[in-house]
Order: sequence, then structure tokens, then C-alpha cells
Amino acid sequence: MFNRITIIGLGLIGGSLALAIKEKNLAKEVAGVSRRKSTVDFAIKKKIVDFATVNLKDGVKGSDLVIITAPVFKIVDIAKTLEPFLKDGAILTDAGSTKKYIVKNIESFTRKSLNFVGSHPITGSEKSGIKYADRDLFKGAYCVITATKNIKALSKVKNFWASLGMKVVVMPADAHDRLLSKISHLPHAVAASLVNAVGRNGLDLAAGGFKDTTRVASGEPELWKDIFLTNRENLIKDINVFKKELLKIGAALKNNNNRNLLRLLNRAKSIRDSL
Repeated sequence: MFNRITIIGLGLIGGSLALAIKEKNLAKEVAGVSRRKSTVDFAIKKKIVDFATVNLKDGVKGSDLVIITAPVFKIVDIAKTLEPFLKDGAILTDAGSTKKYIVKNIESFTRKSLNFVGSHPITGSEKSGIKYADRDLFKGAYCVITATKNIKALSKVKNFWASLGMKVVVMPADAHDRLLSKISHLPHAVAASLVNAVGRNGLDLAAGGFKDTTRVASGEPELWKDIFLTNRENLIKDINVFKKELLKIGAALKNNNNRNLLRLLNRAKSIRDSL
């Protein structure tokens, strides 16, 4: 599909991407860029990539497709730095969990001879780092790519993610952010708040319910800080909706209202069972 693909950021997502691309034979060469020399050495030793470097210019030289996997604010900074080094006609995409901030900023400085398409592969883990890279991470998961007038580049990026076994959906960046706030960003905020509310006392007795509910709170804090801040308006609205729902349970308990409490629990079970 491509002669050379470069992945910038060799963490869980970047490392998994490299493995999946090599398994599917989607590029003649897979290059990786990382800030850490130790990560570069690991990626080469384990044959996760064909070439790796800490030098951004060397890493993207001659690449047909460049994928940035990094915290949201850094994605924009990296794109701005590497833009002069990309060859004409190259496609640039990302794996950021919010899209409006990324798309708006990168499109503002990308020259016409380049093609940018925002991407969000909706997959991952609470674990981080290249040592957890998994070639099967993307299989069966959804990937949202942002609508653009560049139909040719859009088609190539769509085919790329689909070739990794993903179900690809195209939508506007702001629609993506509204949706992901509800189904991804709010759950993370709730999990983090629940862990902070409980604290460390009694955690040795915590069983499946607590562990399942709070699993995502182990996610990389720097990554989630950027996600929250770049989608704060949507997230604030959804937090307020959540607070109202939690207060309904509180009111039912305060009033010893068995009927309302059961209704709320039944509604939640019915919606969750539909997944």
C-alpha cells in the first residue's frame, strides 16, 4: 500500500501499529521515531520496525505516510516541526483521541502539497509503552477518520485502517469529540474520581466490580490530561449530566424510594445489556 510508513511515537499504539503493518505487509519499510534512545534500540532489537531514530527529519524522509501517536498537544507541535521535512504528496495522520483541536491547528499550517487526514483508532489499554505492543490491538475495533475535501487522501487513509482489520467511520471532527466525550472521556473522568474518592484504604479487599469500573484510571495521566483539556466544553456538559444521574440515586436513597431506585437500576441494566 505504501513504500515507506513512519510512526512517530513508539509507545503502545505506535509499537502495535508497526507490528500490524508488518504483519499485513502494508509497507516496504516501516520506520519509527522516538525521543528515547532506549526505545529506538528496543524497537530495532525486537524487529518491531525496520528503521528507528531519535531524529525527526531522518525518520520522515521519503515517507509516503506519517502517523503521529502522541498526547494531543504534542501531536500538533510535532506536526508543525516535521511539516517542512515531508515530501510533496505525503499523507499525514494521527491517532489522537480528540479531533477538533488537532484538525483545526494542523490544517492551519499544512502546505497544499501535503495531505492531512485526522484519525482516531478507538482501541488501547491501560498499559503503556512499547513492551506492551500487540499486533492484534486494532482487529475488530472502530477507527474514526475526519471528513475532508481531499477524497483521494481520505480513501487511502480509510483503506489503511481497514487493512488492519478496523471498522472505519468518517465524521466531522466536532461530531467525533461530542460522541467520544460521552463514551470514552466521561468514563475515564468517572473512574479517576471514583479511585480518588475511595483512596488507598481497603483496596486489598477490592474485587471484580471495583477493578472493572476503575480499570481505565490506570491510563497514562499526561495523555488523558491533554484529552480532557482539548475536549473540555463537551466533557463539562457530560459531567453535569452524570452528576444529575448520580443525584437521582442519592435522592431515591434519601427518600427510601424503592420504586425509583429500582427503575434507575433497571434502566441502566437494560442499556448496558444492549452492548
